[in-house]
Amino acid sequence: MVEIKWNDLIMVAGAAIGVSALVVSLFAIGVRLLTNAQHAVAGKGKNKGQSVSKEIAFRLTAVIAFALASSVLAYGLFILVTFSKANPK
Repeated sequence: MVEIKWNDLIMVAGAAIGVSALVVSLFAIGVRLLTNAQHAVAGKGKNKGQSVSKEIAFRLTAVIAFALASSVLAYGLFILVTFSKANPK
């Protein structure tokens, strides 16, 4: 008979939901900051120096958010591949 380890199941489900929320949040923040950078471009009636520095800050932060989201996904794939080879059946 199959015995279900409920504590382990709840722990894995919680980790999966938490990491999914983290990746989606990081990606959404990156998209929002990239959009803010596009709107910060100097135009009529805008201070050019301040607009350029805002654009650079937004773009840099967006790239960092995308890099973090990608690294979390890569780490998850690494764990998946590593543990799938550990117990071949």
